[in-house]
Amino acid sequence: MMMNWRRRSIWGAAPALLASGAARAQSWPARPVRFVVGFAAGGANDIIARLLAQKLAERIPGSSFIVENRPGASTLVAADHVARAAPDGTTFFYTSPSTQIAVLVNRTTNIDPMAALLPVVMAQSAPLALVSRPDFPARSVAEFIALARERGPRLTISHPGTGAVNHLAMVLLMRRTGIEPTLVPYNGNQPSITALIRGEVDLAHDGLFTPRAQLQERTLRAIALTGTERSPLYPEVPTFAETLPGYEVGFWGGLLAPRGTAEPIMDRLAAEVEAILALPDVIERIRSFGAEPARGGRAGFARAYAADWEKWSQVVRENDIRPG
Repeated sequence: MMMNWRRRSIWGAAPALLASGAARAQSWPARPVRFVVGFAAGGANDIIARLLAQKLAERIPGSSFIVENRPGASTLVAADHVARAAPDGTTFFYTSPSTQIAVLVNRTTNIDPMAALLPVVMAQSAPLALVSRPDFPARSVAEFIALARERGPRLTISHPGTGAVNHLAMVLLMRRTGIEPTLVPYNGNQPSITALIRGEVDLAHDGLFTPRAQLQERTLRAIALTGTERSPLYPEVPTFAETLPGYEVGFWGGLLAPRGTAEPIMDRLAAEVEAILALPDVIERIRSFGAEPARGGRAGFARAYAADWEKWSQVVRENDIRPG
């Protein structure tokens, strides 16, 4: 008899709990909301986080959204800060696959990004690019693979640092194709591209944002992109997947929340961001970075977040990748 009473009590309380959650989401945010960014100010992730903060403040009357930069340890400083924050809907983490990869590569961190941080909404996704100087003899994926097999370690490819997504994506490509070029780490995206321009390396593996001016001026050339589809900005550049079906790497940016953050609040934030991502000026701004506004909502981001964790866990483990 007591069991039946408790069951009726629980089910009777469900509508009240749902109503309470909906009310909480409608009243959110009652206090300023921080987007903690794990990168220095001025980069693509920082700029997009600030764009979202500005648009959210415009959409939600009386609200305040603040971007706080906490760079360091490949985003782990910011990740740890957000993971320890109160899950009250006032602190979110704007990051990229860099956080998952940093945890996997460093091995000593106490942060578990799959347990401590919840994916809320993806803002943008961009491919990586294999970039060359105009005189590089290979002009397609097939020609690049053939040349890499011929030259072996004499073929050099720069990237922004050991453990960066660019590095791991190239390692994944090497395992897929059996090529063995020499991967040369630099301290950041711009030094990696500068090395290519100066002729210190044969190729660079980067995004489309850093070399955008050189690509537009045709002083550098993109051989292929790692996305599933061609970029609207560079429709003439093929994807690796056109030659190597199944090879795909995306570099996303999105918001995570401390575990325990109320579901209605995360739903509200995701819905607001998705509405912002459909605005023409926002689409144009995101595309200026060589990226595309994300789609798929919370569920889509959760799937991508879990898939990346599985992919990079395997790459790091099988290739024994450690901090540079």
